[in-house]
Amino acid sequence: MSARNSGNGPLLGRYVGCLGLGLLGWQASAQVPRSWSLKATPQHLVLSGFWLEAECTRTAHPSQTFTLGPQLYWGPAGRPDVGPDPNRPDFDEAVRGAGLQAQHRFYLAKKVSSSAYPTGFYLGYGVQAQFFRLNFARGREWREETGPGGLPYLVYVPIRYHETVVRYGAAAQVGYQLPLARRVLLDLYAGVGLRKSHYWSQFDESQYQSGPSDYAHEGVYFPAGFKVGVALR
Repeated sequence: MSARNSGNGPLLGRYVGCLGLGLLGWQASAQVPRSWSLKATPQHLVLSGFWLEAECTRTAHPSQTFTLGPQLYWGPAGRPDVGPDPNRPDFDEAVRGAGLQAQHRFYLAKKVSSSAYPTGFYLGYGVQAQFFRLNFARGREWREETGPGGLPYLVYVPIRYHETVVRYGAAAQVGYQLPLARRVLLDLYAGVGLRKSHYWSQFDESQYQSGPSDYAHEGVYFPAGFKVGVALR
């Protein structure tokens, strides 16, 4: 009886040892510190769009990250899908708007311990919602205004209109993130997505569906570009 007990003791010890090592390994994985980075997407400036993106690694899975990207639109409306038009300055188009984009990423390479953020190829998917308020002029009209001394006079002024757009959608992306300096990074990406837009206009049709870069575009689109950022920790 004592012999069997002595034989089971080392075996039980090995089981306990393996379990302890497994728990220690799980705890070590779970205690990997989060890394944060903040990026800007400069190509949206042509649309008067100011895009930022915060990226955070998952504590237990450093090769996975979540991103959250606030968007602000403020300035002259950009129309890169519209050809040159000598009358465009008379349209006096302006945009005000906001948006939010969220994404889940999977980096294909294991996180390098010396890097403050994940690098290499990644796959991602995400959703986005946007709101735009567009003001513009179309044509001119004579309008009576009151001048000095209370005398009426006619002025030839642009006719102002506005359009409101709400847009939402989802997209999948493939990208590559690489370091430019110790804490400076470059993020290159391309993908495909689908989005839906709703608009409220004083015209029968939206004035901003000229192409995939326009504010009220809907359907299939191909997001692509680059981001420049810094690692915060």
